[in-house]
Amino acid sequence: MMIKMIKKIHHLHCGTLCPLCAPLFAQKGMYAQLVCHCLLLETEQGLVLIDTGFGMQDYLQTETRLGKLIARTSNIQSTMQNTALAHVRRLDFKAQDVRHILVTHLDFDHAGGISDFPQATIHILSSEYNASLNLKKLKHHIRYRSVQFQQHRYWNFIEPTWGEAWFNLQKVQGFKLLQDDLLIIPLLGHTAGHCGFAIRQAEGWLLFCGDAYYQHQQIQARKNPFLLGQVERLFAENNHQRLQTLAELRELSHTQPQIDLIFSHDPHDLRRFIQNT
Repeated sequence: MMIKMIKKIHHLHCGTLCPLCAPLFAQKGMYAQLVCHCLLLETEQGLVLIDTGFGMQDYLQTETRLGKLIARTSNIQSTMQNTALAHVRRLDFKAQDVRHILVTHLDFDHAGGISDFPQATIHILSSEYNASLNLKKLKHHIRYRSVQFQQHRYWNFIEPTWGEAWFNLQKVQGFKLLQDDLLIIPLLGHTAGHCGFAIRQAEGWLLFCGDAYYQHQQIQARKNPFLLGQVERLFAENNHQRLQTLAELRELSHTQPQIDLIFSHDPHDLRRFIQNT
């Protein structure tokens, strides 16, 4: 009998950005609402955090940590309750109970909470970490805030050059500590080493896609709103790879209904899961 390695999935609200001009993100109104949706897994190997959103120090020292440009244009809604650490404590765990952190990528709105869990091992594609070291590129200088993670001691670098096929996705690796209940899937394009994570559930899979897309209509209706497409192109490390990844996720969604695709910044997704817990 196979032991179920993942006992429970918690959906965490770890920050909200409300930048001006919602239509840029295919939303209505003046200000967009981009949540930082993270996952906390209760497992046989301790707590596993997937992405970290904003951390305590991002709220306490916003300009120092994130820079004046991001602090003034992202309109980050400052609340200490919306951090992974605060959620962990409300669930009656301690910071040291978080043994492992898997990050989709190191953008400032995904990596901020790393410093709140100094004892955890960070698991990341090696190509993503290497890209974060090259701050000479303007795009990297804006998106990667190395102060969030440069002092962290424990890292496990995953080489994205090998793996197996998982449906139509390639170079997929299992997270060894959880056997095949958690898969690491390269979803390249948004950043050099962007990845997603597939989590086995009682019926089917939950695929956490990070920033591989920003609106469900991009997947479900096969539409890419023009302004949103321009924003994604601007943010993308490799737009050709991003579009290829998007096409692969569309195919997966339409051919494998047992896989529930979610992404990082959708407030509707976050509310759907929180209401069902």
